[in-house]
Amino acid sequence: MANIAAEAAPLGVHVSIAGGVSRAVERAEALGCSAFQIFCRNPRSWKTVDLDGDEAELFRRRVGAAGMGPVVVHTSYLINLASPEAELLEKSVGLLAWELAASAELGADYLVLHPGSHRDGDRASAPGRIASSLGRAMEGAEGLMKGRGAPEGTAFALPTVLFENTAGGGSHYGSRLEEVGELIALADDAGLECGLCFDTCHAFAAGYPEEGGGDGLAGAIEAGTGLASLRLVHLNDSKTPKGSGVDRHQHIGSGEIGPRLLGDFLRHESLRGVPVILETPKKGGDADDLMNLDTVRKLWRKR
Repeated sequence: MANIAAEAAPLGVHVSIAGGVSRAVERAEALGCSAFQIFCRNPRSWKTVDLDGDEAELFRRRVGAAGMGPVVVHTSYLINLASPEAELLEKSVGLLAWELAASAELGADYLVLHPGSHRDGDRASAPGRIASSLGRAMEGAEGLMKGRGAPEGTAFALPTVLFENTAGGGSHYGSRLEEVGELIALADDAGLECGLCFDTCHAFAAGYPEEGGGDGLAGAIEAGTGLASLRLVHLNDSKTPKGSGVDRHQHIGSGEIGPRLLGDFLRHESLRGVPVILETPKKGGDADDLMNLDTVRKLWRKR
């Protein structure tokens, strides 16, 4: 098991829910994680099946017994709240409502959401459409939660939605942190609590930092969304060069970003206590996760 006391913040990886969602907690524990991320369903399918109530309860009990957190759920890749196509937008709102309700049932702290793609539509109309669609999804989730009901003595609460910055390819919205900041502000105006999930690979592919290494990355977050909005870091190296607009994750310290910039950013004062989740390659299975977690811990300790 990891020396959790040596970590500068909650640290974990994305783990599988194969065999039942509660198995994800066991997998995270076996890797020595103090936090973890999951999909609560197949992220490449529109089909939804209600969570098994007993399995969800076991998941919550295991998380509590392990003392891990935050628990993070990543939304389906199919959801596109920026779409100008009415049918796709409605399907996206419905699926997001389901995932919000399922995440609440699991007791998740955060739900990470890609802002979406405006496709051939007007980019200027995307933020308003995203914010209003998120509001509708939250209303839908509340209805689903009332319909299912909570076990006696259990109160389900919606997770905080975190907008994730994007790599900048094509018509995807949110590659500039100012765009994410606008989404957070619009959500706040509508009474919706949201924040930022900052992905280092996506930021690098989008051209960050413009200068200044770790200070430059932290300064870009402050200018774009405000550091108070930063709730989670997806720490990933990049297989592609800076400004490529292409999202390809690499092992920590082995890609184009490299250990110096990632380490400077990790150790930056503004990141103190901010949870870190790795989404690094897993071709080598648990060995890859253990290697990357160890690298992060070494970067934290380095001065």
